[in-house]
Amino acid sequence: MLFAKFMLRVFLKNPELRRISRWRILLKITVVIVTDLLQVAITWWAMKHSKDPQTTLLALQTWMSAIVNLAITQHYLITLSVQAHYHLLNIELRQVIDECRMLSFHPQRRGAFMTRCCSLADQVENIAKFQSQLQLIVNHLDVFGIEGLILYGGYYILSIAAAYMIYSIFNSGHESLQMTFMSMIISSILCFFYYMDAILDLKNKLNLLDDHETMLLLLEERTLFAHTLDVRLEQTVSCFWHNHG
Repeated sequence: MLFAKFMLRVFLKNPELRRISRWRILLKITVVIVTDLLQVAITWWAMKHSKDPQTTLLALQTWMSAIVNLAITQHYLITLSVQAHYHLLNIELRQVIDECRMLSFHPQRRGAFMTRCCSLADQVENIAKFQSQLQLIVNHLDVFGIEGLILYGGYYILSIAAAYMIYSIFNSGHESLQMTFMSMIISSILCFFYYMDAILDLKNKLNLLDDHETMLLLLEERTLFAHTLDVRLEQTVSCFWHNHG
């Protein structure tokens, strides 16, 4: 939680990060809230038809589900923050690579050329340092892999339960499960939002992998430079590719 709080503070200080991520944040929060509310609604309905010991278990199940959803949401927001930083780094790196290519084919006067090459080398070093910090955060997120295990284990269990419930409804009718028509609708909507949440988490991680791959492809364009750049700039770009590829 402390790690998530720190990352979100950094995220909120950057308006550009908020601009490119605000809709995904709103969508994620909306899905989580709707899922929790539907879970509460189903639990409330079940408690009305259950005995006291079962009522306690249902209440604990709802509480634990809310805690797990909170942890997964924090994990999602941190991953989204890292991915947004990667996206901005790629934009900056794209500009640096384009300028390096232009300088390699159209060198300026010696003094201006050397000054600009040193400036670009400093930019590449700053990008490399920030990318290293982002990679450390990604590695730190792997420590919380138990959250993902719990989440996808829950998806698996829900899939089995949903398949069994659908089979039982078609085979014996919803009355045999003591389910009303409204409870079936709520359960179906809950499954929809539950798996929608899973898709959002998966897409978030895939976007992060795509942005990392994009960075590597940008760095590979160093082979297209003419052999007229400053040695320090060429070495900086090459070291960045070898160390972070």
